[in-house]
Amino acid sequence: MSLQRNINKYWDYLEKKYPSPRYVGKVKCMEFKDLKKAVNNKNENYIKKLIKNMYVKKEAYIVRNSGSKKLKKTIIDLANHYKKTRKANFFKMRDGTPNFHRVIDKNITKKYNLFAIRHSFYFYNWNIRSKLEKNLKDGVYKHWRYVKCLAGNNKNQFERNIPSDNQIDRLQIIRYPAGGGELRSHVDPRKNQRIVSGLIMSKIGEDFAKGGFYFKSSRTKKKYIEKKLELGDAVLFYGSIVHGVDKVDPHEKLVWKSNKGRWFIGMFVNDSDHVRDRVTPKDVSTRTETKH
Repeated sequence: MSLQRNINKYWDYLEKKYPSPRYVGKVKCMEFKDLKKAVNNKNENYIKKLIKNMYVKKEAYIVRNSGSKKLKKTIIDLANHYKKTRKANFFKMRDGTPNFHRVIDKNITKKYNLFAIRHSFYFYNWNIRSKLEKNLKDGVYKHWRYVKCLAGNNKNQFERNIPSDNQIDRLQIIRYPAGGGELRSHVDPRKNQRIVSGLIMSKIGEDFAKGGFYFKSSRTKKKYIEKKLELGDAVLFYGSIVHGVDKVDPHEKLVWKSNKGRWFIGMFVNDSDHVRDRVTPKDVSTRTETKH
């Protein structure tokens, strides 16, 4: 039986036996090289223990050295290039969709399921052509392929898909701008990718002074982890755990053309717009938090 099949079987067992975690337990640190080694060596015991810790013990992980520190320059250069050469726009996830960027302000965010103030740059694998785009993709997938394995998928699953295949990989460069960039409390869908991950591309105390990533540890308490995060780290956790980004430097003036703020690379397997009733993230910030 393949590693993927065994991992999926174990996930199914845990998900049937135990309720989905909602609030985070301990936040631990690990090295990316250890995860990579475990997957490459098909170390099932290591992987199952990690999975059980995330699901049953509600643990989250800071994964050190998941991405190159050089990626920061790549994503800022790429974002600046898109800002100069393309108007802010929006396209649904259908065949032929181009890469694009969108300023999500207080008006635009009303069109989304999640309340967020951010500048997002969206990238699809069928549009990866320039050197900067290739550097982004290569830098992300060196990490993401192993996260996919942990979630019960194949390393390369969905990578070559187009929207009419129903599920697609999407990369997102995000700037939470100084002046109040935020992402309110939410949970992510587990349908295509049980494990949430993203690459940290800014350092609190250097790139911004206040705000940043948090988990909910109870209905009323937040656990802030930004001060523990270093450039190139990733955060790894099960998607039903409530999380968000507190307002970044809210005392400053928000300038969309600026590069100031908190930078982040998101990676997710999305249901495309070819899927009827597609599964999307759920905002839990404005309603009573109940079991999801």
